[in-house]
Amino acid sequence: MIFRSSVFTLLLALPLSAASLNELSTWKQGNEALASGLWEVATNRFEEALKTPGLSEADQRLLRLRRVESWIRGDRGAEALDQLNQAPLAEMPEAAFWRAQALAGLGRYREAVEVLAPALTDEKVPFRPESLLTRASLQLSLNDREGALASLEPLTRHTDPNTARLAKLRQAAVLIDLGKFAEARALLPDETSLDAAGRQERTFLEARLLLAENNPEAAASTFAVLLGQPQGQSLARYHAAALGLADALDASGNRAGAVDSLLAFVQKFPNSPALDAIFKRLLLWLPEQPAPNDAILERLAQWSAPSSAPATGVFASEGASGAWPVKPAQETNDLAAFALFTRAIGLHRIGTPEAKAEAERMLTRVRLDFPNHFLAPRALLQSGQWMLEDGRTERAFAALEAVRQSTAPSRLKGEAAFLEAKAAYARGQMADAAKWFDEAAASLEDRPGEIAELNAALARLQNGSLPGIPPSGDSERDARLRTELELERALTVSSREALERFLIANPGHPRAGEARMSVADAALRAQPPDLNGARVQLDALVANSPSNQVSPEEIEWLRLRIADLGGDVNEIIPLARDFLSRYPKAPFAREAALVLGRGLYRNGDYNNARLTLEKLALTEPDSPLSQAALLLAARAAALGATAQSREEALALFQRVGSGRGPLAPLARLEHARLLIDRNRLDDAISALQPWFDSLPAEDPLRLPVGLLLGEALYARGNAKPGSYAAAFDVYNRLLADAKNQPALLARLHYRRGLTLEQLPRTDGVEGNRDAEALDSYYSVLQSANEQPPAEWEWFENCGFRALLLLESAGRWDAAVAVATKIASFNGPRAAEAAARAKQLRLDHMIFEE
Repeated sequence: MIFRSSVFTLLLALPLSAASLNELSTWKQGNEALASGLWEVATNRFEEALKTPGLSEADQRLLRLRRVESWIRGDRGAEALDQLNQAPLAEMPEAAFWRAQALAGLGRYREAVEVLAPALTDEKVPFRPESLLTRASLQLSLNDREGALASLEPLTRHTDPNTARLAKLRQAAVLIDLGKFAEARALLPDETSLDAAGRQERTFLEARLLLAENNPEAAASTFAVLLGQPQGQSLARYHAAALGLADALDASGNRAGAVDSLLAFVQKFPNSPALDAIFKRLLLWLPEQPAPNDAILERLAQWSAPSSAPATGVFASEGASGAWPVKPAQETNDLAAFALFTRAIGLHRIGTPEAKAEAERMLTRVRLDFPNHFLAPRALLQSGQWMLEDGRTERAFAALEAVRQSTAPSRLKGEAAFLEAKAAYARGQMADAAKWFDEAAASLEDRPGEIAELNAALARLQNGSLPGIPPSGDSERDARLRTELELERALTVSSREALERFLIANPGHPRAGEARMSVADAALRAQPPDLNGARVQLDALVANSPSNQVSPEEIEWLRLRIADLGGDVNEIIPLARDFLSRYPKAPFAREAALVLGRGLYRNGDYNNARLTLEKLALTEPDSPLSQAALLLAARAAALGATAQSREEALALFQRVGSGRGPLAPLARLEHARLLIDRNRLDDAISALQPWFDSLPAEDPLRLPVGLLLGEALYARGNAKPGSYAAAFDVYNRLLADAKNQPALLARLHYRRGLTLEQLPRTDGVEGNRDAEALDSYYSVLQSANEQPPAEWEWFENCGFRALLLLESAGRWDAAVAVATKIASFNGPRAAEAAARAKQLRLDHMIFEE
């Protein structure tokens, strides 16, 4: 509506903020959200700003006024109105304008018109042009065209020529509606005096006038010009031009061309805001007795076919299951609803029993597939009417009664009551007929209401995070001892550089082999491991070391360690098996067995890996090595091919987790992970909840435990809805612990948002807490306004989820703003976001200023 756009233009008209407000991030974020069309986010930021101590009275008033604007634009008119009627806002001159906007948002158009009345005569009224434009728009909604002309009249004499020209254009549009074509044409400003937007509006009105003046060919050409130049036009205007072109084609005798133009337009713009008007025309132009292969019916059949799109989900990057359940976007799919309804009417006109039965099934699909669509009660009403016509009176009355008891618009309820009354009248039930005609008269306006009232009377008438050594005097002895000491020092501190210097200075030293082993060990422990440096020492050992320096098993163990860190399982597995076969009692045999088990695991041979590792775990069961083997065995079992293997994995994880070793917490976590993947959610929650509750905020385990607990609770939400609230509590507690960890905050806000999408609203209004979810997602984007994102995955997940919510709600301007913001950070999905913003602009005629 026009009054909505008038509110949007007032951001620049509001008073400038004081310096103190400009220092508040919440003030800046609130204004950003407001400009992006995210009313609920703006409200929350302004409310946070109001809690700042030391604000001046002027700052507080401005914050409250911005909050009121956010409320009005976010359909919270009652709260806005209440605030505007209280001090300090009530005494502000601007209060009347905003009060009218709040009333209009509540549908109280007549009261809003009265509040704006002073703008007619008082030139000092704040926002006078916007007030009068809003007033005229509201009057048009009330079908008071003469009143709208009067509200626009003072603006035609405005000192700003652009305002005056706009008022005249609006007046001309009203005069066309009134059939006063000559007066409308006289008001059209000269085209050279208008800006681009004004010229397009004038062209549109010119086309309407040509059509009204019985010049449909010229009208069609003019409408076609508008359709060929979409840049700068509003979505509504552009789509109205498509309707105008079809009307002009029909008026020129080319109904087939008119039909083809609308069918092609809807195919190109399936989410057109003009679908209602388009389908009314298609129905009007459908023959009274169409052929089964009629072009309109054929296209309607394509548009109304059931969707074959798979269920959607968002997949997490961690965990065995990898799946994070997400509520799919609620697709309204207006096109399918309109196509179903219109095709049903068309099929019913064919008149055969098969066509009529199919028509009723299609109306049932409208009600079942699109229960919240405004066509659903209309479909029920139409079904009732057909049943009456076929003499199925009892079923008809049940359908009509359901319409009357529903939340359908009063006009539909009135029509249902009227049909019931007619049927009762025909059956001679005059008291019921009079009652229902009275109900119809109270719900219907203008002539239909008068007819119902008349019939009531008629019915009544019939009856309703080494020390050094001292010198000995023997220089050779002292030198030898110094060399030994250097070696010991190097070995003691594991200094690779010192050992390499020793080997360069003493390549034939009796303990060179020991030094080379230490150098190789240091190379392998480096981060990242220096495999080439270790291989150089291994080759030197093989070529130069006598057997009394380094044993063969030590050399082969080094070879196996190098291979293990190299990661080539085709080298690791045969080397490990050969080592265990040749040196089963070597000091490193147990470690070699672990390497073999790990290699088999990496190779995907989970069963043999598990057998090897469980056998190792039986030796010295309480040692850290055995615990590591058992944990890896559990992982292998979890990835086994059978359900029994995965159940056995749970027992293995539990064995490690029940101990006191350093790996016990990890095993408990993986045990819970597997329980969740096995859909044993109650068991997972029973294991995780007391553990989570016992962990202090500073414990590093609190986060992974909490994330798993939140996931399990969320996943159980479908079966036990109360689990969503418990998951929400977990995420709120984790958020409180993660205030200075932006990467973690993004991940938590994402999951918190998903949970909010599943929770019912707490204000008694039907629906879920999508507005709070949107705020959670968008807060992550706003957190990167002053510093780059700490990570990309969860950051962008939040952005795209916010985008999806806005698209699902049809909030296209806000969706464009969010997609553009995601792209502005130049992350991995920036191109995707930019492309989405571009497509949304094209689809919904949103042009950059």
